[in-house]
Amino acid sequence: MICNKFPKVVEIQFHNLCNSNCLICPYKDMHYKIEYMKEELFNKFLNEIEDGMLTRIIPYLNNEPFIQNDYIDKVKKIRKKCPNIEIEISTNASMLNKFKLEELLELNLAEFRISVFGYSSNTYKKMMPGLIKEKVFQNLNLISKIFKGSNTIVSIVMIDNGEISEDEFINMSKLAEKLNFKFERWGFLDRSKNVSYSNNGFYNENVCGCEQNRPIERMHILSNGDVIFCCQDWKHTMVIGNIEKNTIKEIWNSEKYNDLRKAVYKKNIDTPVLCKNCKLAITY
Repeated sequence: MICNKFPKVVEIQFHNLCNSNCLICPYKDMHYKIEYMKEELFNKFLNEIEDGMLTRIIPYLNNEPFIQNDYIDKVKKIRKKCPNIEIEISTNASMLNKFKLEELLELNLAEFRISVFGYSSNTYKKMMPGLIKEKVFQNLNLISKIFKGSNTIVSIVMIDNGEISEDEFINMSKLAEKLNFKFERWGFLDRSKNVSYSNNGFYNENVCGCEQNRPIERMHILSNGDVIFCCQDWKHTMVIGNIEKNTIKEIWNSEKYNDLRKAVYKKNIDTPVLCKNCKLAITY
């Protein structure tokens, strides 16, 4: 287990709201108290990051980022502070418009991921009941037009939960190709048994790693400044520290963080239940 002195990737939310109520997501069952990151806290975060320290920043974490009116302004500040860092954004595309997309184009995003969980109207309504399909699909065409020729990898992500016909995946793949987007078909993940709709039926006591290496590469920061161990910790049961009280570097190198890493990567040490329940755990 090799861990750098600073995370390679930071996932951070500036608020904790989402509007899609996806069938395959835990958000609708969490009943979070609405929270926006304080400007002073965002500025503290900004002061602690630099080009060369991080590989990528993902200003998104278990939310719909564009609900916040000044979201793009915050991403602009990140880009100004770190002109060479990779920035990745995930969205359901419901809150976008021409003006916002033109601003995003100027930010030289590395990846722009769009969650579209149904091709037919019936499937889309079942999978993402909080959104209007027609509006989102209009935005897909707008994104394609504005990002045409850019270096940003734009992708449509669709989740295979075992209930969607093969024709829908084929049609979505064709649409993505037509729009010059990448198409990604991901398997269903129950977010460490946090999804009420269904689960992967996975549990293993013998964990010795993480497929995505999140404990040794990624830090996950909530809108109140709490650092959680993993993005799958939807109930925030594993809070390691808070960036309002300590620096990113102090939390990343803390004894508590390192003890949790050992519990995940070393054999014969009791692993957090969150990891035992996770389909992405490496087991022995």
